[in-house]
Amino acid sequence: MVSQPKRGVRPVSSTPRRSDAVANRTKVVAAARDAFASEGFEVSLDEIARRAGVGAGTVHRHFATKAELIDTVLAAAVDDLAVAAASRASSDDAGAALRAFVVQLVTEGATAHDLAARLHIGADDQGTALTTAVANLDRAMGVLLTRARAAGAIRDDIDERDLAAIVAAAHTAYTHPAGGDRALALVLRTLD
Repeated sequence: MVSQPKRGVRPVSSTPRRSDAVANRTKVVAAARDAFASEGFEVSLDEIARRAGVGAGTVHRHFATKAELIDTVLAAAVDDLAVAAASRASSDDAGAALRAFVVQLVTEGATAHDLAARLHIGADDQGTALTTAVANLDRAMGVLLTRARAAGAIRDDIDERDLAAIVAAAHTAYTHPAGGDRALALVLRTLD
């Protein structure tokens, strides 16, 4: 009996992608990243195709669903954050490294808000790329946290869940109409 692929799931090909297909996928992801940043997730796939300079069929060939494209864009942004966190792991001042990364995550991290929205929308249907990227970011932040605790630069009773809550609180405080840098600094004092 021949196994049929699940509906909506494309079979994985072992054939390498053509260079023009790779270039088109890259254009689609870049256009989607810009469109989502400026207009949110409501932008249509047809508009993303127009911005990328490709046909709508090209978008659909690379991404079976809009959620898959959103996850790909978010995964790339989360990967960037994981690299930034990992680059701070060798800092001589572990406490400053952790705080600086949290500030970066909150102030530059529209991704963090978008990611939270995406996870809230459908936590059960995340793509592998997104779950892998989030796990990588969690690991990189865990290293920063462990180093800061070991150095005595932050409270020793703060764990990964506490840090996640502090980041969420910092984001809320920073983006509040009366928030900003001062509100962010006040939230970060909870690490002391």
